[in-house]
Amino acid sequence: MIDFWISFIFLVVNWLFAVWTEGFTEFTVLISGLFFTLYFILPVTKKRWRQLIFILLPILLASMFISPDFNGFIWLSYLAIGIQSTETFKRIGLGIYIIYLYGLAVFPYVFYQEWLYACYLSLLVLITGVLFFYTKRATDQKKVLQEQYERVYDEFRLLKRQLLSSEKLARQEERNQIAREIHDSVGHRLTALLMQMEVARLQTPNEEMKNKFSELKKLAQASLQDTRQAVKTLKSEETAGIQAVIQLIRKLESESQLRLSITMKTGVLSAILTNQQSVVIYRSIQEALTNMMRHSYSREASIEFQIVAKRDLRFQVSHPLKDKIQINEGFGLKSMRERLNEIDGRLTIHQSDSYLTVVGQFPLEVKKHD
Repeated sequence: MIDFWISFIFLVVNWLFAVWTEGFTEFTVLISGLFFTLYFILPVTKKRWRQLIFILLPILLASMFISPDFNGFIWLSYLAIGIQSTETFKRIGLGIYIIYLYGLAVFPYVFYQEWLYACYLSLLVLITGVLFFYTKRATDQKKVLQEQYERVYDEFRLLKRQLLSSEKLARQEERNQIAREIHDSVGHRLTALLMQMEVARLQTPNEEMKNKFSELKKLAQASLQDTRQAVKTLKSEETAGIQAVIQLIRKLESESQLRLSITMKTGVLSAILTNQQSVVIYRSIQEALTNMMRHSYSREASIEFQIVAKRDLRFQVSHPLKDKIQINEGFGLKSMRERLNEIDGRLTIHQSDSYLTVVGQFPLEVKKHD
């Protein structure tokens, strides 16, 4: 949209200078009004109608300023229309359209037999065409390199995620091995010690010794309980709940070179989440950030977590927009909505002129379905 307005301002300036050079008539006013009306509706028309408008615009321009005198401002107007038409015409069609523009531009000088002006304009067209060709080729090469970079970067992110997953799996396997060793050695020995203490307590005739064996047995039972708790902790994940979600978001921030601002309202850190709820939060935020990278002019976003009415958890992702967009729920947003529906939640999307906000909310209590 910015390119459209830049081209529009360029055309208006050239039109003013051309009118000042050629003279101002009622016919010029009429044709100019039609010219700029067609130009204004270009962005909202379909491809076929846009092609027709691009064919009509040079004709209107030529009819406004048909003269045997050379006018560089008219040539610049043709150039602006030609550059903007590159998004509408492709390959052979674009070549034919450029020849069409050249024919209209040079026609007045051929008609009035101003061969010097015709040759001069042809030379300008040739130089401009060469410059445009090399510029276009450089732009295409840059686009190819950008696509290759994004593909390599995506592969790098995938490999990095696989590496992190492998490291996490290796750590967990090591923790499980330690837990098994503690369970098989310390746990079994404490169990054997408890049995021997109970046998010794039953066999001793001294009441004082029986009490001492009972106390020792309680101490051994407490040690066995602590050992079992340690084994259970080692076998579990390192983090859980919202803390685990924050860790995943920070990894995503580092991998995608994002700048995220995370706000935690009162009570969020102590909220108890199921594994499914944690996955839904992370995947939803991941999809929202992916959409941000498509539509935002920056890589900055703010993420906020909040407890609503002491029973719901709400998270929202806000980011600036290049332009106001039409929200069509594709696969990503539909998947996000379906995931939230599975945990009795809901998804809402708000858009202002410069910001887009994706909000997810679900109850913390897990409802039991029959």
